[in-house]
Amino acid sequence: MKKILLIEDNIMNSELVKDILEMENYGITSVTNGKDALDILETESFDLILTDINLPKLDGLELIKILCESGNIVPVIAMTSDLTTKDGLTFEEVGFDNFIQKPFKIGEFRKLIKSYLDES
Repeated sequence: MKKILLIEDNIMNSELVKDILEMENYGITSVTNGKDALDILETESFDLILTDINLPKLDGLELIKILCESGNIVPVIAMTSDLTTKDGLTFEEVGFDNFIQKPFKIGEFRKLIKSYLDES
């Protein structure tokens, strides 16, 4: 079973994403901030990371910087309503593998996730 780390502080968004992903039989671990995500990544491995950008304690941009500096090879997808970072850079330029704009269409979201997890 492919494992996904979901980092989302909005409960409704988190539940929606979990419902969509569980229909595809992916294992989901969910946390509400980037700090908790880093703690989990110290002991568990995942096939994909999905993260909101605006998070408490450690936001998605700080998280991707830490992951890139640590040599992370797990694909990381940003889930955001903004198309660029606060510095005007694209999400790919700061290290994300991809992004999906909120609110997203469920079919597009499922297709994006499958493109990263169903390759093997």
